[in-house]
Amino acid sequence: MEKNLKKLQSGIILLLVVLTTFGCKNDILNGPIENSAEKPGTVSNVTVENKSGGALLTYTLPTNEGLSYIKAVYEIRPGVKREVVSSYYTSQLLIDGYNSTNEQQITLYAVTKSEVMSDPVIVKIKPLKSAIQLVYESLNIIAGFGGPNLKFTNPNRAAVIIAPIIKADNGSIKALDKIYTQTLSGNSTLRGQESVATNFGFVVMDRFGNHTDTLYKNITPYSEGMLDKSKFAAYNLPGDATMAYGTFLSYFWDGAYAPAYWPRAFTLEGVTTPQTITIDLGVTRALSRFIFFPRTESGNKFYVRANLRDFEIWATNNPPADGSYTGWTKLATQSVVKPSGLPSGTETAEDLAYALAGWPTEFEPGLPAFRYLRIKSTRNWENTYAIMGTQIEVYGSKN
Repeated sequence: MEKNLKKLQSGIILLLVVLTTFGCKNDILNGPIENSAEKPGTVSNVTVENKSGGALLTYTLPTNEGLSYIKAVYEIRPGVKREVVSSYYTSQLLIDGYNSTNEQQITLYAVTKSEVMSDPVIVKIKPLKSAIQLVYESLNIIAGFGGPNLKFTNPNRAAVIIAPIIKADNGSIKALDKIYTQTLSGNSTLRGQESVATNFGFVVMDRFGNHTDTLYKNITPYSEGMLDKSKFAAYNLPGDATMAYGTFLSYFWDGAYAPAYWPRAFTLEGVTTPQTITIDLGVTRALSRFIFFPRTESGNKFYVRANLRDFEIWATNNPPADGSYTGWTKLATQSVVKPSGLPSGTETAEDLAYALAGWPTEFEPGLPAFRYLRIKSTRNWENTYAIMGTQIEVYGSKN
């Protein structure tokens, strides 16, 4: 018993030694690499290149061996401080976060590995218009189907948020779904709104907590509904695609949405020119959007074979008998983009969800009403021209 107790005591002592040693090592690793109170020199020869919402600073580093990084300290707006750092491996530092074009003061410090800061160096910058201000000034709001349609440009491809609201006559505010974007330009319709005069407002925001003024626009959205597919009919014109495998164009609107169901509409493969199909919608309507539901091939794959990929949509009320495009109006040129960006044959859950929801194409608001629709395939997923699919949906004005 006494022998076992001695072994236990020895084990505890050894464990304490190991833990103490490990703790000391951690203190060293987590602490300053160097333990020196020597103040570093300052950055010098600072040049300023003003940019949207900030500036790019270029400088000469001090020669201290223990230098770790350069730090900039500034206020992006009263009471809101921001710090950005840049390692000693580079001689540039990007200042960002401003929504003002007024002159701003930046304080630069050189910092050692012991976290000792140099004397401050004051630099003045004059930021150019911020990304959110550029987006705000580009906003174009018009009446759309089911809600306001907004277009904008974002030349910096900055991550911005467009926050739409509805302001009621009594002053109350209702927030709508935000638009998150980092694209060069955008075109969105905020659907689900009543076809009544409504005071919509739009604010543009960024990740720094900045926001623009509110742009208000009183708009009466167009009413929107899905066109009755029971009124659709094939309208074959000279030069239109030939149906293959005993299928019919009408399969596109028979209501069978199961993606692997057969037979489905399928045009002749092996053709060497873009293929067109023409549909009589049965009614004349202002058209708002088109949704194409692809068919699965090769084991639950959608981005394959003859499903639409690059295509055009045209409309008219008087299709010429010779099958030409004379008198037709192009509603859209569209390319289906695979969300994952993965090569052919590999599809993610996101790719699958996008295909099952249908690939949408938006039309510009304010176009005339049309009765006849033409879809022209300029490239499918095997880089040919044939067309296959499960269903189509067409939306537009209710009357």
